[in-house]
Amino acid sequence: MQGDESITDRQFDAAKVAAPYMHPKLSGLATDALPRRSADAFTDEELAALAQENGAHPQA
Repeated sequence: MQGDESITDRQFDAAKVAAPYMHPKLSGLATDALPRRSADAFTDEELAALAQENGAHPQA
């Protein structure tokens, strides 16, 4: 496969089958993240910066 960029149907089908094992969905992973600070601990400037940052990058 080195240097050959063409993909056969068989290779594509194999990649589709292997994808869930190579790239699991993040929703299937457990996390135990906890916030480090409560909202009350932020200054007005920090809250404004967070609000502006979240407005610039709306969640999908």
